[in-house]
Amino acid sequence: MNRTEYALQERIKELTCLYEVSSIIVNANYEQIEAVFYAISHSLKKAFQYPEHTEINIKYDTTYVATANINTDLPSIKVPIKLFNVKNGSIQAKYNSKELLEHPFLKEEQQLLQSVALKLGSLLERFQIIKNEAALKRQMEHNDRLTILGEITAGIAHELNTPLANILGFAELLESKITEKDDKNDLEKIIHSAMYSREVVKKLMFFACEMPQEMTTVNMVPVIKDALSLLSPTFEKK
Repeated sequence: MNRTEYALQERIKELTCLYEVSSIIVNANYEQIEAVFYAISHSLKKAFQYPEHTEINIKYDTTYVATANINTDLPSIKVPIKLFNVKNGSIQAKYNSKELLEHPFLKEEQQLLQSVALKLGSLLERFQIIKNEAALKRQMEHNDRLTILGEITAGIAHELNTPLANILGFAELLESKITEKDDKNDLEKIIHSAMYSREVVKKLMFFACEMPQEMTTVNMVPVIKDALSLLSPTFEKK
């Protein structure tokens, strides 16, 4: 085989590899990224001038795939994988035999790695966008559920607040009229339970309310006066 025929054969191998890589990427599933790397690495291996003496490894984030583990001192070429113009991985081709120390990689092989790295970077960007969209969708669904839960909780708290206030008010009125010790003890239990339930309802209301986004200065005097007025029967009893 003369030099021209040999060069043509190598270009055909490289073009075949690019076609296979494109087919792998088109059918890629982001949940099986390791299998995608494995298929691409073996396709690349076949495209090099010494496929039986060349190993490919692909690294991205925490995922690492290699056709074989080889000596780090042997000749190699390496190109980065970039996501959104940020380096986040690499593709490396390396000889697995010292017999090829005097045989440098072809310029076209370096270009092949760069082309595959570019295609792989685009694929990983697409995967990242899909993941971000899925996460955003889950967050929106979670927020919708919280909103519905808050509305339900507010409705329940409102419905419970009125009867509890009536129970507490009438129980405190009866407290001044009842003289029997046993009856007073029972009435105190009713008042205590009603006040405990009201605190629970108050917590539900706080949960349901939309919390302010920033702190502001408020006049506490009217709030304290209202609280004292509401709790005055309890304070007098204690």
